Amino acid sequence: PSYASDGIILMRKSAASMFLDPSTRYPRGFINPVVSGGGPAYGVEVPPESPVSAERRRLKGKRPSEQLATEAVQPPLNASFGMKLFVCGTTFIEDDRETMFPYLYGVRVMADAYPDFITGTPEILSSTEHVSQHASPDDFMIIFWQMYNCEIQPDDFPGKTVVFSGESPPIDVLGKRVYYMGPNPDDIKSIMTPYVTMRLNLLPYSQKLKIFDPILKPKNSKKNFLIYAASHCVDFREDAFDALSEIDVVHRGGECWGNRHDPKRVIDQSHEVDRWHGSNGNHLLYSNYRFSLVMENTYVPGYISEKIMNAYLGGSIPIWFGTKEIFAIFNPKSFIYYDVANPQIALDQIRYLESHPEAYEQMLNEEPILMDGHRSIDRWFSFGIAPDGVVGRGWLQRRIRSMMGYDSPMYHKQLLRNVHQNST
Repeated sequence: PSYASDGIILMRKSAASMFLDPSTRYPRGFINPVVSGGGPAYGVEVPPESPVSAERRRLKGKRPSEQLATEAVQPPLNASFGMKLFVCGTTFIEDDRETMFPYLYGVRVMADAYPDFITGTPEILSSTEHVSQHASPDDFMIIFWQMYNCEIQPDDFPGKTVVFSGESPPIDVLGKRVYYMGPNPDDIKSIMTPYVTMRLNLLPYSQKLKIFDPILKPKNSKKNFLIYAASHCVDFREDAFDALSEIDVVHRGGECWGNRHDPKRVIDQSHEVDRWHGSNGNHLLYSNYRFSLVMENTYVPGYISEKIMNAYLGGSIPIWFGTKEIFAIFNPKSFIYYDVANPQIALDQIRYLESHPEAYEQMLNEEPILMDGHRSIDRWFSFGIAPDGVVGRGWLQRRIRSMMGYDSPMYHKQLLRNVHQNST
């Protein structure tokens, strides 16, 4: 079964679809990482190994080269190619599951990570009886902490439980087969995946390319100075909006419009945010502004919402505040970090860019969005499959599978060692 809406597709895919067709190439600006002649092909475009030959090699028991990023993944001996996906703790999608399932980022992450295993429509678990009648040790149960009212304990579920957390650290769900995806730190049973990475994964691939490919980076019309679209009013964001209104006239796109409420400095551009379509409504508004105030409502390690993504998609320079993990994902020269403890640095930079158009043009046109090109795609965004092949090199997809036992566990452990070494 497939679910399609606004270009978002969630479907069962064959194992062969994990690989690029030999006749295809990555989009411009990308390097196909498949090895040719024993050495990494950085700087050289070469076709990957065909899906047929890769699968034949796996079935013959010959492990593909260690350097093949797109090698076939050997499932556990007791795994079947008919895993089911269950969602526990959500009730609001019962009457509208055809529309809502594609927008549940955890469902999309799991479908992308296991396109060759997971089959059928995700099911909502309602009772322990439902578990005993329908679930098996090969299956997955998803829990979303924001909607946590799941009455089924992970140890009562025969398969694996994956806790997805978006906007703050997850609640403590105990169990032997529990894994975490969200702002929580990397560990043996968790992978740090900030909300922005999972939210971007819901968008059509054409939208993702605007973030991934510097050549396709959106540009705003430069018609207006700044937009602030928020309906959750937080004091430090309101103070920032007031300070920015002293530079030029500012626009508001939500209920919040500073603490001064000065109608002479603030123009109302209220609109309705299109939350359930990839939070994709704001970027259309941002496209007419040189700057967008998209500060987070709190400072929590690992918490990065979709706000900065929407500013980038609108071609507007983000003014952002939040966790310092942002600098590992996005190029710090492509946005302005507004330190609420010392805002003058950001305010001076914005004034300078407003008075020096050539400096603004350079920041807008020449600075890539991602911190480290294809390495950033690998680390943060390569959940699964693009229309023309594996996103990046499938690094994150393979790490998820490794953590949960569907690839060599040494892959995830080695990456953890690298992360810990880099942080010391």
